[in-house]
Amino acid sequence: MTPLRRRFNLLCAAWVLGTVWCGSAVAIGPLRHGQAPLPGVGGPLDLIDQDGAPFSLARLSGRPVLLFFGFTRCGSTCPAALGTARQLLGSWGMRAAPAIVFVTLDPLSDGPRELKAHLEHVDPRLIGLTGTPGQITRAAERYGVGMREREGGVDHSSMWYLLDARGQVQRVYAYTTPADELAADTRQLTLP
Repeated sequence: MTPLRRRFNLLCAAWVLGTVWCGSAVAIGPLRHGQAPLPGVGGPLDLIDQDGAPFSLARLSGRPVLLFFGFTRCGSTCPAALGTARQLLGSWGMRAAPAIVFVTLDPLSDGPRELKAHLEHVDPRLIGLTGTPGQITRAAERYGVGMREREGGVDHSSMWYLLDARGQVQRVYAYTTPADELAADTRQLTLP
């Protein structure tokens, strides 16, 4: 191994140990809240957005994402999570806010039009996603979302997922996590 190559490898190792991803411009400081994700959690979201346009995480490449799975007729955890999303976006001020994505678990009731109407009442910056029942089931499985259909809705686990600028899940949070804690960790992933 040449001295230049050895120096490069040592630099990359130091960079990784210093919590900076080698080969990436995103510096990751200490994420103080939530939990580390289980291995294998996360993956593509090939769905459609609230405007009926195809969506993949590549659209948000370069910025952190907070992701939540729920449905518009949810009477408990989803309204609380969307209230947190509103607070978080409001706290961002004039800076570019992170992307907040709401994926429905009830695609037969939550089409693009229903998602758009529901989310615009919370904050028009929210991104709503839907798809076929099969697409939604696959997305939920990738993120470890527990769900069970019932009359009038869906019982589901309620977690926030923080994705870095490359779409990798970095942290998982309870839906009750305060907006300031989500914002603090999200800011750690924001490009300088």
